[in-house]
Amino acid sequence: MAGSGTTDLVSDGCSGFQWAEWFFPDARMCCAVHDAGGSNGQLLDCLQSVLPHWAYVVAAFFVALMILFRPIYHALFKRK
Repeated sequence: MAGSGTTDLVSDGCSGFQWAEWFFPDARMCCAVHDAGGSNGQLLDCLQSVLPHWAYVVAAFFVALMILFRPIYHALFKRK
């Protein structure tokens, strides 16, 4: 999504995982696309393309946790 620039306006990056962006800056693009309406599958595909293999395995675990705890996140931040 190079050059679109609009995803930065609607995304705070990898919510809860901003520390990971410090190690893997390309992950921010994946999170921005996901926040703009991308599916969890698209997020995983994007992460697989920008992360080393060992980090992708960890990222996949955290995405699974994100899916599991999404109802709690929505309740805390009143997102629809």
